[in-house]
Amino acid sequence: MQNSSEGKSPTPIFDAIKHAIDLSRAAGNTPMVVFDVDDTLIDCRHRKSLVFHAFAREESTSRRWPDDTKKLSAHNWETLKYRVHDNLHPLSITDKIFGDELLNYWLKHYFTYPYLIQDRAFPGAQAFVKRCLDRGAHIMYLTARDHPGMYQGTVEALESLGFPIHKPNVHVMLKPEASQSDHHFKVGALEDIAALGEVIASFENELPNLNAMAERFPNALMIWRKTLYAPDPPPPHSRVQIMDHFPPS
Repeated sequence: MQNSSEGKSPTPIFDAIKHAIDLSRAAGNTPMVVFDVDDTLIDCRHRKSLVFHAFAREESTSRRWPDDTKKLSAHNWETLKYRVHDNLHPLSITDKIFGDELLNYWLKHYFTYPYLIQDRAFPGAQAFVKRCLDRGAHIMYLTARDHPGMYQGTVEALESLGFPIHKPNVHVMLKPEASQSDHHFKVGALEDIAALGEVIASFENELPNLNAMAERFPNALMIWRKTLYAPDPPPPHSRVQIMDHFPPS
């Protein structure tokens, strides 16, 4: 892991978290570690790939675009990019209508239960969250997935993947409706999280969210999961550190 502003290796992240948990508990507080879900704990490239393959299997797709359908079917899920259209050029797919239809199909299916329950975790993510919990922290899964449409699939997927869930010291917070801005939801949730305990660390792939958390919780560790994220992010807050991979347990 690197400090984003200095480019040097700080204290190993879990050692720093253990120390922060111990200090918080010694002071009589409830230490809280906040984890975003998508592209922080969950590798969303896999779900995106499932949707791409389903689109390619549609009879109407293969009939209208036989060559582009074959190209799409041959993609490597581990190389997929954040935006749907950004994945077409590397596959030599140039038909705009094909791309638009793929995007519409993705929007219709990507956030639905049958795909959510097939999510995959990043290697080491489950063990890392468990170590935080076992050390004495409360866990907050803070995700901009919407509660009405995605809560059931989210909880079932986390449970089936081996993440701590259904415990009094594990919390799950989703936005109340799909139309709400992801960033506004997360910023608005910070006071509710602060009321539950002392935030000692936060893990997030989107820098606007993490920077806001760094401002609200000036003593907490701020960890940027530099995986997939929205294009053109702002500069990271000076206290943000980078974690490319979860460390081995």
